[in-house]
Amino acid sequence: MIRNWKRTAEQLRKCMEEAVASGGECGCQLVVYQEGERVVDLCAGFAAPDRRVPIGRESLFPVFSVGKGIMATAFHRLVEQGKVSYDTRIADLWPEFGCNGKEEMVVWHLLTHRGALFELPPCGSQAELADWDRMAARMAAASPAWTPGTKCRYHPITYAWLLGEVAHRADGRTFREILREEVIAPLHLENSLFFGTTPEAESRFVPIDLSAVPETHTWHTDFMHDPVIRHACIPSANGVANAEAVARHYAAVIAPVDGVRLLKPETVSFATRLRRAADDPPRPGEWSRFGLGWALSGPPDDLGSLFGHGGAAGAEGFADQRSRLAVGFTRNRIIPGMPVIPLRDRISDVLGLPVRHW
Repeated sequence: MIRNWKRTAEQLRKCMEEAVASGGECGCQLVVYQEGERVVDLCAGFAAPDRRVPIGRESLFPVFSVGKGIMATAFHRLVEQGKVSYDTRIADLWPEFGCNGKEEMVVWHLLTHRGALFELPPCGSQAELADWDRMAARMAAASPAWTPGTKCRYHPITYAWLLGEVAHRADGRTFREILREEVIAPLHLENSLFFGTTPEAESRFVPIDLSAVPETHTWHTDFMHDPVIRHACIPSANGVANAEAVARHYAAVIAPVDGVRLLKPETVSFATRLRRAADDPPRPGEWSRFGLGWALSGPPDDLGSLFGHGGAAGAEGFADQRSRLAVGFTRNRIIPGMPVIPLRDRISDVLGLPVRHW
């Protein structure tokens, strides 16, 4: 248990500033909560390699798949409200989905990335990805790569429409409304967490920095540097946030934050159990140890004590049930060797947490 947070914050500040000075980072933010109270709030570096615009606590980073963990929280709230269950047959909510081998697929198959619908349907433009109804219809018509529920394979983008449309069909609200009303508004994150940016948020957007790699563009930039994508609701991949929003979300999953706790302890306990068949081990280099919607980490004898989700550019959010810490970390520099990010590992060491490469 960390008792001297002032000293710890100075250690973390030094780590971040050294990472910027060495070129390991361009800009980054770190926020830590313990038992629902913010104990660390740091930022370092710049929005771009020209070092003109310093990172502030209100800067907004692309967080990519970090949004999947927030999607899961919103979905668990619907389960607690009795609107859907983890064993609900999807076709009972979404009749047109029940075809082409998906007739018996159930909700937990999606939450654990066992739906075998990981392939993105062919699209003529990114504008098609921004059309929720069109993409949901394509997922409803899709054929799974194998029998759903039998094997895990990560669903990078399709997770948005699969889980989000199920939530919509169970609840009646759009998934954008569900995210806003179940997570964003209760925690007062309207100005710091976006699945569809506003003009004001665009003014604070921190672009991806490719100066440490030879490429002039990558899928990260092709995707998140497109305003059409940033303005859409594709919460599996297009989240824009600061570290405070990510950390505050996870803090409220495990403890009250200003009187708001998002989920019951028994829900968190049930959702952080590994759902992985013994005959379906992770493939080499693959992170796929999932509970219900959250990726799991922690000591080998207590997998799931730490849970959350990372993002493609190195942002992450998680809660550690042992230390009662919740962490939000954002960054924008693409570096060789990802998902190993030295600064993230150093932060883990200072906080006494297991390293995650997700």
